[in-house]
Amino acid sequence: MSKSDTLPGIATGFLSDLQSHPVFVDLREGLFRFIALLVAAIFVYRGVNNVIVDPGRLNVLLLTISETLTFVWLLLARRPLVRDWSPFTVFIAVTAGFGSGFVSLQEGTAIIPLFIAAPLQFLALWLVIWGKMSLGRSFAILPANRGVVTGGAYRFVRHPIYAGYLAGHILFLLSSFSVYNFTVYAIITLFQVHRILREERILALTEEYRDYLGRVRYRLCPGIF
Repeated sequence: MSKSDTLPGIATGFLSDLQSHPVFVDLREGLFRFIALLVAAIFVYRGVNNVIVDPGRLNVLLLTISETLTFVWLLLARRPLVRDWSPFTVFIAVTAGFGSGFVSLQEGTAIIPLFIAAPLQFLALWLVIWGKMSLGRSFAILPANRGVVTGGAYRFVRHPIYAGYLAGHILFLLSSFSVYNFTVYAIITLFQVHRILREERILALTEEYRDYLGRVRYRLCPGIF
């Protein structure tokens, strides 16, 4: 065997050992959470500025609160037992989780009036909060196993937090419609579905979650999906 034949194996083993080293794992986790905090700060800054300029835009305020909670829960989340770090999954999950940062907060066309959309958006926000309270510190952006949660909001659908996000996004879009925001939310939703399927594949490795799948059939909306 030539010297050149042995180098790839050695390099692969070295990279594998490096990636699994506790210091590398901590640095990667810390960098990921720092980026989340940075994105949150930018989004909150934009949202607060818009609300200061126009205090009547309750849909912007509710959207800002909803997205801020995502990053707060991420920073408080416990270390996962298993996490999918594959590049494609990371891209999909990060875009789905942080994609709302690309949403335009400028006032668009009101397909439904704000006095109807805002209360419904508030209910969607409470679904998100209920889901996160049920989940505790098991929240994740990347598909991961931080422990199986089946109580609280998870008794009704498998992904109540994502359901609340989806409802909130639709209501914000209907109260301030633009083609640009429709495109952003369409991409986020498509990626979110992929993220859900990847997450379920990881969790289904445990017998507890497979039993849960048999009890709770729907992912986002009972009777539909």
